[in-house]
Amino acid sequence: MAKKCIGVRYNTGQPCKRPASGDSDFCFACRPQEEDARIVNLQHDVYHCPDDGEKLWYVPRKSYHRCDTCSGVLLNAKEIDSMMLENILGLSEVAEEGLAVDCPTCSTDSDLSDGECPLSNFAVEWLFYVAKSKYHGVTYRGVSNVGHCKVCGSTWFPGPGERDALGKKIGNDRRHLWRDMLDPRQKFDYFSKQAQTMAREERLRRLGRKAEEKERQKEKLCQHVNSNGQQCYRLKMQKKGAAYCYKHQPK
Repeated sequence: MAKKCIGVRYNTGQPCKRPASGDSDFCFACRPQEEDARIVNLQHDVYHCPDDGEKLWYVPRKSYHRCDTCSGVLLNAKEIDSMMLENILGLSEVAEEGLAVDCPTCSTDSDLSDGECPLSNFAVEWLFYVAKSKYHGVTYRGVSNVGHCKVCGSTWFPGPGERDALGKKIGNDRRHLWRDMLDPRQKFDYFSKQAQTMAREERLRRLGRKAEEKERQKEKLCQHVNSNGQQCYRLKMQKKGAAYCYKHQPK
């Protein structure tokens, strides 16, 4: 049986499915990866997502590890931009009980016991745009606790969850989040104090506007409340001063 290539796909980190070529452990397409010690040692240096426990895939093109399930991203101390890290560490630290998780990098070190290297969490505002067609797209906004390890210097960027702060369902669009914000080609630093302040103010403004709209819609509904404490879902009668729908009009 032909020996399997130990290389990975450059854009996803998924294992190569081709057979190895000749005396090499890599196929013809992955042969350039022979010079990358990280890829050669992937079978031994296995990292797991601190949020869902799934294996993290190393993506050569991005030089980071990612989680297929939640779309979280792990950057080690050498991979992360120094200015970006400085800005993140300058944000508000979140010290809520129950948030601490172990560093994915340190957890692979047999000399360190479980719980010895918890991540410090920093509240990071995020937003990303996904084009749905030539003329239409969706912008998602939210805030996540980005974890940083003070022992090894790794930084964990968690996935955005199922919905954003405004209730929009993200689904598979979540893979765009850190892929865009961590792109070194971006001229705009999303993690700077100014950018974070603008993103937070805009998120809160939109949340407030959504709450106001919800209240306006609620005022249009019939004021009848049933025995279960649920308000009627029908609209009020159109006549002036009406507080109930056609069904619950007082006799």
